[in-house]
Amino acid sequence: MSSRLLTKSTSVPALSYAILLLFLVSVFLLGIANEFNLVPRLHVPTFTKKKDQYDFPDFNRIIHHRTLSEDQLGLSDPDRRLVVIGDVHGMNRSLHNLLSELSYSPESDTLVFAGDVLAKSSHKGSLAVLDFLVAHRPGSSTPGRIYPVRGNHDQMVVQWRAWRDWFELLSAPLAPADPSSAASLADDTHMGKSVHTGREFLWLVEMEWRHAQMHDPEGAVDPDAWADVARKRARGTWRAEWWRRIPAPGKGRTEKDWMIFSDHYWLARDLTREEAEYLYSLPLVLHAPSLHMFVVHAGLLPSDPKRTPTDARQPLAHTPDIEAPEVPDDFESEYDAGLESDGILGYDDSQDVLLRRADAAYSKVLEEQLRTAQEKALLRDISDNRVPWVLLNMRGVRRKGKVTRSNTQGRPWSKLWNEQIGLCSGFSNSSVGDSDDERRLTSRIAASVDWTDDQRDAVEAPLSCMPSTVIYGHAATRGLDIKRWSVGVDTGCLYGRKLTGLVLRRGSSDADEPDDEDDDEDEEDDEDTDLKKKPKSWRKRITFGDDGAGIRAQLVSIKCPKAGDLA
Repeated sequence: MSSRLLTKSTSVPALSYAILLLFLVSVFLLGIANEFNLVPRLHVPTFTKKKDQYDFPDFNRIIHHRTLSEDQLGLSDPDRRLVVIGDVHGMNRSLHNLLSELSYSPESDTLVFAGDVLAKSSHKGSLAVLDFLVAHRPGSSTPGRIYPVRGNHDQMVVQWRAWRDWFELLSAPLAPADPSSAASLADDTHMGKSVHTGREFLWLVEMEWRHAQMHDPEGAVDPDAWADVARKRARGTWRAEWWRRIPAPGKGRTEKDWMIFSDHYWLARDLTREEAEYLYSLPLVLHAPSLHMFVVHAGLLPSDPKRTPTDARQPLAHTPDIEAPEVPDDFESEYDAGLESDGILGYDDSQDVLLRRADAAYSKVLEEQLRTAQEKALLRDISDNRVPWVLLNMRGVRRKGKVTRSNTQGRPWSKLWNEQIGLCSGFSNSSVGDSDDERRLTSRIAASVDWTDDQRDAVEAPLSCMPSTVIYGHAATRGLDIKRWSVGVDTGCLYGRKLTGLVLRRGSSDADEPDDEDDDEDEEDDEDTDLKKKPKSWRKRITFGDDGAGIRAQLVSIKCPKAGDLA
C-alpha cells in the first residue's frame, strides 16, 4: 500500500517537469523560427480598447526653406538696407513705431521677419500686421519687399485654417466610425436639428460656445474642457461624427496644438482667402547664400547632436563634393592675357600679376560654391534641421542630444552653433593651428554631450568648413542674444519690453546713427501711458558676417507699451 502511494506521489512531479520542459523547448524553438523568419510571424490580438481617432489629412502646409538671391535681398545697391525684425505677435502699433524709427522706405528697404508675426496680442492687431505684410509682398501692386519666415504661433493659425478649409466643405451624411450605428444616428433628435455641412456645424458650435461664455462673465469656462464635455455628450447622436472630425488637443511636443477657440482658432476663421494663401506660402527657413545667412524662427543645429562634430557624416566635417564651377568671363580673359606671349614674347611681371588675379577670381568662385553647398547640406543632412517642430520650437539641446523647447533644460542651441562654427578652418585644415583657445573650445563642446573619451579626443580637430550666421526669434526670455555667428532678435515686445530690427547694408562708410551710451532700459520710468508719444529707442552696432565682407550691422530697438497695443 505504501509503495503504491510513493510511486503515485513521485510520478506527479515528474510529469509536471516534463510538461514544463516541453513548453520551454517549444517557446525556444518558436523564438528561433521567428527570429530567422522560418515561419510566418504570429499576430497576437490586443484586448485594450483603441481610442477612436479620425485619420486627418495633413494640415501643416510645410515649406521647408526658400533661398533669397542677392537681388531679392537688395544689398547689391549700397543705398538699400535689409532689416530683420523680431517677434511682432500682432503688435501693430509697435511695428509701425519701429519702421518710423528706421525711416523705412518700401522702395529702398527689404524687410525680413523672424516668425511669430501673429497671435497672443489683440485680434485686430494681428490682422492689421498680416494686412501690411500681404500688401507689401513681392509682386504686389504696392512697393515693398517683405519675406517672413513661419513661427510656431503662425503655424497654429495655418493648421486651424487648413483644417477649416477642409471641414467646412464636408457634407452629411458622414460615414460613422461604427457603421452599425448609422440608423440610430439618423433618427436622433435630442441634440437639436441636424445640419448638412461642416460650415453649418461650426456656426452652431461657435454659437453654443459664445452662449456658454455669456453665462460665465468671470471667464472660468475653459474652451478645451467645454469641448471635451461637448464631445462626450455627442456620443450616439448625429453630432458624434462631426466632433470626430474636429482635432483634439495634442500631447507631448504637440501639446499646444489644436487648442479650440484660442486666438489662433479665431484668427484662422477671420483670414481672407488671400491672407490664408499668404500664410501657407511662408517657409520655415530663409537662406541667403550671398550673406551666408539663415533666418529661422527657433534655431538650427550645426551638427547631429548624437554624433561628434568631426564624424564624417556631419556637413561641417568635410568639404562638399561639387561639380567644377563655371569659369567667370573675367577669369578667362585675364588668364588668356597671361599666357598670350608664353614662349613667344617671354614672361614678365605684368603677366604674373594677371595670372595671380585670375587664379584668385577662380578660387573665390569655387569657395562661394563650396560654402553654398555646405549651407544646403546643413538644412538637408542634419535630421533635426528637417523637422518642422524643431525649427519652430527649439531652444536647447539636452545631454543625450534631444532637442527641447525648455528655457531651463539643456544647452542653448546658439552656444553649440557658435562653438562649432568657431572651429571652421576653411576648406583646408593645413592653415589652422592647434592653439590653447581651440582646445578649450572643443573641450567645452565635448563636455556638453555624453561621449566616450575617444569621441572627445576626435573633436579636438578643426572642422573643414566656412562660417554661417543664424538670425532667429522665439527666445524672449534671453532678450537680445548677440554672439559672433548668431543674433537673437526677440526682445519681448509682447511683454512690454522692446521690438528690435537688425539693419544690414553694404559699404565701408558709416552713415548709421551712433550707438546709445546707455543701453539699459528703465522699466519703471517708461510706462508709455501716452500711445501717441514717440517711444524710446536704442541703437547698437555689432559685427556681422565674414571679416572684411563690408557688411555694416546695427540693432535698432523701440520701447513697446506695457498694456495693450491697439491697431
